[in-house]
Amino acid sequence: MKHYIHSYFLLIAVISGSLILPSCLPERKVAQVFIQSPHEINLLVFPPDLIYKYNHKGETIPGFDSLNDTRQDSALWINSSYMQYLSDSMLLETYMNHFIDELRELGFNVYLSNAIDSFMKNKPQSYALDIAQMQLDEYLYPLEDEEPFEDTIYYKRFDLNAIDFSCWFELSKVNITRTRKTILYSSLTAYDTFDGQFYFDPWTSKVKYKYKIDTLRIKDVYEMAGYIGKKHAGYLYDYFLNQYIAKNLPPDEMLQYYYHYDRLRKNISPVEDDRFEIIGSK
Repeated sequence: MKHYIHSYFLLIAVISGSLILPSCLPERKVAQVFIQSPHEINLLVFPPDLIYKYNHKGETIPGFDSLNDTRQDSALWINSSYMQYLSDSMLLETYMNHFIDELRELGFNVYLSNAIDSFMKNKPQSYALDIAQMQLDEYLYPLEDEEPFEDTIYYKRFDLNAIDFSCWFELSKVNITRTRKTILYSSLTAYDTFDGQFYFDPWTSKVKYKYKIDTLRIKDVYEMAGYIGKKHAGYLYDYFLNQYIAKNLPPDEMLQYYYHYDRLRKNISPVEDDRFEIIGSK
């Protein structure tokens, strides 16, 4: 069996879990009203003050378990393949540029903190979005491939480089008396690109394994930041879209699916995992 693990561009698309459903459902009709309406959502965006970066590959460092916490942290940083080489400013600039550009393409009026006076003049649909925390985690992802040949099952194990890109957002409506912050969360992952398969070698009469690994590079992580910036903008639009659907459904109807709007194709489809996770409010 040929086995593939591709980079984040394909992985994220695969895990979206899109479903097929009839186009006549009430929520789809309400969604189309939201998409086609000339609504204006004003958004004041606060970037994070810093990016947290961690290496979790302690298993690759000799004698790691015998080190104290301080020395473990130092050893992890020095031995990181990515975290020590990534520029916070480049990561943040790449992410924010793509995030804001896509928000504007989706119809948001976006303001940064230096334009807060202009933002406060707009009403009533005005929100503050604080990117409370941005975090990158580097680790090894264990991949095991197997294939039966006659009465034997053959195994091959690899450790692939993986990076999680996680963000926590605090969203709140402004110009109201009692402000509540909704906490939104997303974590997306990039892996080494892997292509491998077992095969029978007729010359040696043995089962062998051939593979190719295209290792993640630093430039791939920066590209990942831009890709995820656009992704998060879409997630935020979908959050407002689904809030609108839930609020405007007929009284006897309940929201059955969570919808994603594809700006380029101009259509909507239900999704399972490819979205913000709402983890609470305060």
